[in-house]
Amino acid sequence: MERFVDQHLSEMIAQLSNLVSLESVYDPQDTQHPPFGKGVSDALQAVLDLGRSFDMQVRNVDGYAGEITVGTGSRMIGILCHIDVVPAGTGWNTEPFALTERDGRLYGRGSSDDKGPLISALYAMRYLQQSGQIPDDCCLRLIVGANEEESWQCIRHYLAHTTDLPSVSIVPDGNFPLIFCEKGLLDFDLHSEFVPNHRAPVQLAALSGGTSRNMIPDAAQCVLLCADEATATACQTKLGGVEVVRDGLQLTVCAQGKSAHCMTPEKGISAITRLMEALCALKTDFSHAELAQAMVQAGDYTGSKLGLDMQDEVSGALTLNLGVISMDASGAVHIQADIRYPASASQETVQKQVRSALTGFGYTEVDHLPPVYFEPNDPLVRTLLDAYQQVTGDRDSQPLAIGGATYARALPCAVAFGPLFPWEEELAHEPNEFLSIDSLRSMTQIYICALRKLMEM
Repeated sequence: MERFVDQHLSEMIAQLSNLVSLESVYDPQDTQHPPFGKGVSDALQAVLDLGRSFDMQVRNVDGYAGEITVGTGSRMIGILCHIDVVPAGTGWNTEPFALTERDGRLYGRGSSDDKGPLISALYAMRYLQQSGQIPDDCCLRLIVGANEEESWQCIRHYLAHTTDLPSVSIVPDGNFPLIFCEKGLLDFDLHSEFVPNHRAPVQLAALSGGTSRNMIPDAAQCVLLCADEATATACQTKLGGVEVVRDGLQLTVCAQGKSAHCMTPEKGISAITRLMEALCALKTDFSHAELAQAMVQAGDYTGSKLGLDMQDEVSGALTLNLGVISMDASGAVHIQADIRYPASASQETVQKQVRSALTGFGYTEVDHLPPVYFEPNDPLVRTLLDAYQQVTGDRDSQPLAIGGATYARALPCAVAFGPLFPWEEELAHEPNEFLSIDSLRSMTQIYICALRKLMEM
């Protein structure tokens, strides 16, 4: 096993480099390459072509997902990965869509989430195929989603268009040693119902910020139109903590933050909240003063200002992220938001409190994923933990509860298993995302061991 991985390591890195170079970010404007745009389509096809080159069975499920299968038995072991990535964002020290090797690290968007683990899992399947270790009654199937970072249309379409599902699955899109609990996820949109004061001397002409509801926004900006020179000067003086560029009576205001995954908002700084805090300094002189104040209240990632400060011992505290804000041509303001709530809480309780606290906004639910929980002594948990410990020798690290949403929610009897090791920093959705070469080597060995054990269960 170790020899196979070492012999193929350079090849795996080359394949990962090819996938990272394909900017597989969801593009709803690209109607010529349905359903998710050319970048996603090209990346999905590249993975399927690679599986075909290994003499594996492949299937493209209408561009929503793909299958790569080895073995012909009826007992199926699943591996769920995804080929799409979040936008690059800002703050990179390397080109985000060109894999760059530095000091044993492979930098690039998707290197760890989720293209690196996908390549690792595929080569684990290849090893078991070539070494003849797949029993006659089993098969291994890599299921590749193409819209995991957005609304999970991919896996929903896949489930509606397939009849054979795995009896047990691993999801290489989380943490080692494994994840036994995932918080509930609630995605929703807000639409401002505050009536602007059109007589105010400072009017909001444009507003935008953020790129994805599941990323802490690292940039936000607005355009203000002032009634006269004196107002523009006073406004410029009051706006602190942001960059202000003046052009006559027009002020362009830019706030900078720090990107992070919304499941760990404490690692980021919301540029949207910073912008709204600055605009609050204008008070009643500002056309959208009520909106700015409400946004500051909602911008607390703990949700405590909205009465959402809930937590439990197993999964931790609720988190809230206002990921995207925009103003349309009619002047209406829209926000894309995300909540990760504790496993012991209910969707109904969270949703009711959101609606109650955000009285100045219209509410539209976009998506909901219930929590995932496995007992510590569940056979699947014990089997995967044993595989991890056998390869790494690490018997101190324990199964985790997270705020992330993985494909473990999509199928019964599925557990998020790697790729992030306990000693590594989580950089998914952040600038300078990387996968270490040592981790790529180790995770491939772990997946080989785990798949072998799952086929023996």
